[in-house]
Amino acid sequence: MTTRRSFIAAAGAFAATGAAAEEETPLPPQRGIRVRFLGSGAAGWKPEWLEKHPCMRRQSSVLLEGKVLIDFTECAFDMIPEGCRPEALFQTHSHGDHYSPKAAVKSGVKRMYVHETWLAAAKSAVAAAAAKLELPAPEVMPVSFGVPVEECGLRITPVPANHSTSRVTDGVLERTALYLVEKGPSRLLYATDTGGITGDAARMAGIDPHITAGNYMNYIKSGTCVAEPKAITALVMEATDADFDDDFRMFVHSSVQVVHRTVEMLKRYGRFTPPEGQPAYITHLGLKYRDWSAEMIDAELPEGLRAASDGLEIVLG
Repeated sequence: MTTRRSFIAAAGAFAATGAAAEEETPLPPQRGIRVRFLGSGAAGWKPEWLEKHPCMRRQSSVLLEGKVLIDFTECAFDMIPEGCRPEALFQTHSHGDHYSPKAAVKSGVKRMYVHETWLAAAKSAVAAAAAKLELPAPEVMPVSFGVPVEECGLRITPVPANHSTSRVTDGVLERTALYLVEKGPSRLLYATDTGGITGDAARMAGIDPHITAGNYMNYIKSGTCVAEPKAITALVMEATDADFDDDFRMFVHSSVQVVHRTVEMLKRYGRFTPPEGQPAYITHLGLKYRDWSAEMIDAELPEGLRAASDGLEIVLG
């Protein structure tokens, strides 16, 4: 017979079991990657213009989750929040508007990642800068295309950019990188500098419509370097060439039209699935926009695109 006392005891045991089970159930990963644009301008912007032009853009750089930098030069120090101490720096390539050994050392990062093709040159330059500044040098580490790195709670995978520096180290031409950044269900592709998205980059990021759930294993068996088909949920892409598709830089940079076509195609094939209302952001903007605010640029952009600006901080899902 069930008594009131035994019912209460059973209920208490059930509650305790339920509470324990609830405590043991892991919470789903928090959606969103916090991105702060430290700079959003291309190489033509001059740091000495900062005081003269209210719409001045620093050289392109982002801070992720307050811990990880992608590219960094000295003009962006004032965009790092007070008290923030980045731990790692990922370099896309060695052009001077993205890469500064002196800034890397002064930033205090512990680890600096560069593509393996220019590892030796980066190690030498960073060591020299650290000696001159009498500061500790970050450990300079190699990355390889398609191979992810776990850093500060983020999974960061380098993929090939369509860009060139003409740097040769020991007979090997430097390869430039884009970065796929993942945190839980959020997948951000940070794409600068690049003339569009290369086929290899699309396949390594899982966004090439050629690769489907049905044929994925066939590509793997053939030895092709591809990722399992999976949409990105956020995109930051350069638009150096502004509105000129026939700009002479088209071999190494993108235009607004290229970014727009990329976004529309990826959405059409289900490979770009941002949260409702979240745009793709353009960065690495050229001198056409020297006297334009982000709002002025946004007014002329196609639907679904928005201009980044220095100091803008957003969470991309």
